[in-house]
Amino acid sequence: MLQKIASLFFMMILSLSSLFGVEPAGYKSQPLFKDSGFENGFTVMSQQTVDGAGIPLGTFNYADSTENPEWMIAQWNSGPCLWQERAESDRYEITDGKTKLVRYNPDEKSVSMRLNAAAVYGGQAAGEEQWPHLLLEQSPLCDYPTLTEEEKAFYSCAADRLVFRLKIRMTDFKETTNPEGINAVQYLAYFYLKDVDGNNFIWFGADLFDSRGYNDTNWAADTVSGNMIYCLSTKDTYGRRSRSLFRRGEPFVSDEWVEVEIDLKPHIIKALKRANEDNVFGEKVSVEDFYIGGTNIGFEIHGNYDCTVEIKDFNLVSYIKK
Repeated sequence: MLQKIASLFFMMILSLSSLFGVEPAGYKSQPLFKDSGFENGFTVMSQQTVDGAGIPLGTFNYADSTENPEWMIAQWNSGPCLWQERAESDRYEITDGKTKLVRYNPDEKSVSMRLNAAAVYGGQAAGEEQWPHLLLEQSPLCDYPTLTEEEKAFYSCAADRLVFRLKIRMTDFKETTNPEGINAVQYLAYFYLKDVDGNNFIWFGADLFDSRGYNDTNWAADTVSGNMIYCLSTKDTYGRRSRSLFRRGEPFVSDEWVEVEIDLKPHIIKALKRANEDNVFGEKVSVEDFYIGGTNIGFEIHGNYDCTVEIKDFNLVSYIKK
């Protein structure tokens, strides 16, 4: 009980500190993502892979920055290619004109993402293996083996706090779903928990929206990669379900920014406990064995939906004691 109260007090201090730009006493902090304002544009990736890696197709820049983009746009199973079939648009928007749109708002430093899966499926029942994706990805976050010991401490899952922050809103949601099969819109954030020895991997996620309603914590094998997935429940993500993007039994479409702020460290400990209980890796693992190696955020849609979500201030801030 005392530990829970202490954790709540620390999060309150973090919230107040973020408002006033002050670092909590006794801690050093470091944001793990570069360009959290998405100001340097994106590298658009293909829907095909070579040796499991995506193929960069081109760079979508909308600013005068000479910096290379830190973020990539991934577009798996989502119809026309966002780069090769891009339509005429203004300097802040890239779209294929049918299924995908990514738009930057320089005033908010936000990114709006639209995925129209209805145009992918054409009103037909969704195939079991085809989940159209539209993701923003930053990976790798660092060259971990070359970091100093202090730098490693920030990226390590053994950091004292790993605080996930985000502002998010859903600005449009249309459903024209064929009733056959599974139908779902999911908008998720994933963090790549990588083994420092390069052997093990966990997709560690946070449920930001599911059109089917509130989700419980999920621990299961990914059918595509074979890696384990640990995804936080809606309540874990938002604190209260009434603050989520699903309210009163339906998707919450609004101009209201919903804030997410959660310390992932206790949940990472729970995920690794499950891995040890299930002997996933064939050996006991701990937080010291893993670091944050990448991230992605965006849509996975199964069915005839058209949805738009906008995000800003997406980052993971690591805290270590001085």
